[in-house]
Amino acid sequence: MGKVAISIKVNTEGPGVNMEKLKKELKNKIPIEDMEELDIGFGLKALRIMVVRPDKEGQGTDDLENTIVELEGVAAVEVEKVTLI
Repeated sequence: MGKVAISIKVNTEGPGVNMEKLKKELKNKIPIEDMEELDIGFGLKALRIMVVRPDKEGQGTDDLENTIVELEGVAAVEVEKVTLI
């Protein structure tokens, strides 16, 4: 059994979202390997995070997506890529 790398884009609700607070909450909720702040336009920002975890049969990304979308300031979550490492 190997590991899976999951790239997730976290879209914020608007330009007024406190990005530092959101980053801290994300790090406290899930095991993040890498995080990048993206400028979308018109003051909107998003985060691209990388999560690495063991590859378990039947385990998708729903648990990660649900945890992230419940955080204050998050509008949407998009899994961009899942790959074995």
